[in-house]
Amino acid sequence: MGWTSRERVCAVLRHEEPDRVPIDVQCGLDFYLNLKSFLGLDFDEPLEANYFREVIPHPRVCARMGWDAVSVKLSKPRKAVDNFIEPAEVVDAWGVHRRRIVLPGGGIQYEAVFHPLANACLDDLETYPWPDPYPSGTAEATEKQAQWMFENTELALIGRFGGTIIEQAIDLMGFEKWLMTTALDPEFAGALLDRLTAIAIQGDRIGLQAAGRFIQILKVSGDDLGMQTRTLYSPRTFRELLMPRLRKRWQAARNYIDENLDAAIPLMFHTDGAVRPFIPDMLDAGLVVLNPVQPNCTGMELEGLKRDFGDKLVFHGAIDVQSVLPFGTPEQVRLSTRHAIQALAAGGGYILSPSHFVQSDTSPENIIAMTEAAHEFGSYPLKL
Repeated sequence: MGWTSRERVCAVLRHEEPDRVPIDVQCGLDFYLNLKSFLGLDFDEPLEANYFREVIPHPRVCARMGWDAVSVKLSKPRKAVDNFIEPAEVVDAWGVHRRRIVLPGGGIQYEAVFHPLANACLDDLETYPWPDPYPSGTAEATEKQAQWMFENTELALIGRFGGTIIEQAIDLMGFEKWLMTTALDPEFAGALLDRLTAIAIQGDRIGLQAAGRFIQILKVSGDDLGMQTRTLYSPRTFRELLMPRLRKRWQAARNYIDENLDAAIPLMFHTDGAVRPFIPDMLDAGLVVLNPVQPNCTGMELEGLKRDFGDKLVFHGAIDVQSVLPFGTPEQVRLSTRHAIQALAAGGGYILSPSHFVQSDTSPENIIAMTEAAHEFGSYPLKL
C-alpha cells in the first residue's frame, strides 16, 4: 500500500523520509476560483473568505492537484456575499475599520484604515469593549468540520484556532504608532499584548478541545517579525516584549496537548521576513514548524537554514511568491521548486509550500508546474 497524505506529513514531522515531499498550498479566493476553472472543476462549495481573501481549498481540489494538507479554522471568517461583491468599508469585531482595496495583480482585500486604540492609554484598556471572537456554537461547528475531514479524507489537518497577537495589536493601533509604542512605551505595549495573548490562548484551547484529536499540526498564530533585509524589531524588543507573550501562548498550547491529547502535535508559527536571528529563541520556546521561509530575504538562504537548524526545525514554505510564482515562467518555477527540495528535504523535515497564500497574480499554470516538480524531484530517496 502507498503512503497517504496524512502519513506523509507525519513522517516528515518526525524527520523521516516518506515516499515523497508533502505539499501544502494556501489559496487566495481569486486565485482559487481561477484554478478551479482552469482544472474544469465546476462544483459549488460554501466558500468563506477572511479579510485578506484567503480560502481553504476543497478536498476535491487537493486530490486533483496532489496536495497533502489543509487548514481547519476555529472562528468562522466573514462570509462573502453573492458573487463575492464586498462593501467598500467594514468594521470588524475589534472595532477596526477596513477599506476594500484592489491589489496591483488583481483581486481585493480589506486594509485597516481606522485604529481604535491609536491614542489609547493604560486606563483605556480597562474600558475598551473587547470582543468575544469565539461565539457560541463555534466549537461544535469546528469539531464537526475537523471530524468530517479526518474521517473522509486522507489529508493532514493543520489547526488554526486562536488569532494573532502582534498583528492584532498593529490593527488596533496602526503600524507606525505600534512600532513607536514598543520603543517608547513598552508598558502599554506589554499590557495590550497581555490582553490579546489571553484571548488567543482561549481560542487555541477551544479549538484543541473541539478538534485536537483530529489535527496533525497546530499553527500558533501568524505574527510577522521580519522585513525583507532585517528583523522588524530590535533584539531587546523581541526578547523582552514580544517573545515572552509568544512563549506563554505556545506553552499553554503545549501543556494542553501533553495533558489531554494522545498525540505528538507539533507547533507551527508563521512569520515573514528575515528572522534568522530570532530562530534560536523560538526553538527554545517550543517551535517545531517554521512557516513560510522566504528564501529571498537576508539570512534566509535555504542551505544555511537546513545546515544550522535542520535537525530541530521542520520547514514549511520556501517557494517564493514575490517574484518566482507570479512572474516566473513554468520552467523557472520548476527549477526553484527543485532547489528548495534539494536544500531542505534530505532526511525529512520539509513541507513544500508557497511562501504565503497564493493570490490572483499567480497563474494556475505556475502552481501546477510547482506541484508537478515537487512530485518529480521530491520522491525519496532524493535524486537531484
